[in-house]
Amino acid sequence: MKEFEEIYTLYQKDVYHFLLKLSGYDDSAAEELTQESFYQAFVSFGRFRGECEVKSWLCQIAKNIYYSHVRAQIKQNNMKAKVDVNQEVKAVSAIVEEKIIGMHIKKIIQELEERDRNIVEYRLFGELPYKEIGILLDLKDATVKVLFSRAKVKIQKRLKEEYGYEI
Repeated sequence: MKEFEEIYTLYQKDVYHFLLKLSGYDDSAAEELTQESFYQAFVSFGRFRGECEVKSWLCQIAKNIYYSHVRAQIKQNNMKAKVDVNQEVKAVSAIVEEKIIGMHIKKIIQELEERDRNIVEYRLFGELPYKEIGILLDLKDATVKVLFSRAKVKIQKRLKEEYGYEI
């Protein structure tokens, strides 16, 4: 369509400058929107009735394209904000759930027999090696390992049965 090529040649700079000002002098946005404006003008060129100047018609199309672009950016930013909020909510939920599980574990540990409770507390909270725990409780370190493993299984079983947690 030779006629449209002439229109593009005549008005491309005008439409670009119009969009440049609208976009707050964002050069890349103005270039992209100019191309989109001329594409839309080309697609709807058959409906142009000549009731206004071609330049006015092109600028109207450019303005509509620009406002659509702005609405899309706002929507995208809102979506991003929602995603950020959702991620924060998930992170907080995970922390809260972790604390709740920790509270349940501590409750179960408190209900263990004293020897088993001491072993678990020394191992988990004091991070003591089995040998040191054995010295403190006058037990062999192999015995401490076995008792710790059994206590751990008891804790996991109660967590699953009473609270539905599997760890």
